[in-house]
Amino acid sequence: MRILKSEEEQKVMEKLEYYIGDNTKELLSIYNLRLNNQRIFLATKELMKASSQLGRDQIAVCGITLGKFTKGNNFRITITALHTLHKYALYKAWIKSSAEMNFLYGNNALKSHISKVSEDVPINAGVFVYSQNQVPLGFGVMSVNPASYAKARGGDAIILRQADNGEYIRNETNIS
Repeated sequence: MRILKSEEEQKVMEKLEYYIGDNTKELLSIYNLRLNNQRIFLATKELMKASSQLGRDQIAVCGITLGKFTKGNNFRITITALHTLHKYALYKAWIKSSAEMNFLYGNNALKSHISKVSEDVPINAGVFVYSQNQVPLGFGVMSVNPASYAKARGGDAIILRQADNGEYIRNETNIS
């Protein structure tokens, strides 16, 4: 495991700020960012100290997997970080219980699926999706602005899914 290079750190910070804004500083006051096998991990200082005696090839996972770098060298936040990041969410949306399974099967959230949304969510903002019982289900991108949201029809895609909890089952061999 190693510390991120400046261009890697910049890509990770941009993605974190996209979803959690200024709360990134608060998150990074608790966790350190580390890279191992193209995956970025959030690890506490105690965990870093304990794992420092191991070699890179001996460590599979150290801490919480925040995301990974793609082959095109872009950073992508994975579903494994949902339960850590949702506490710092800027924008939230709640899905009706009748539409939860549709979202968890990897589909976008339609206007008819959404029960409520945080106020003044700008277009292309990162949104965390919750069930009616406040259980985090995933995250995505808001595809309309606040004025268009009120005018949207029931079948219009409002939140473009980026990751959901159903990925644990659909991609269980690739998630770490």
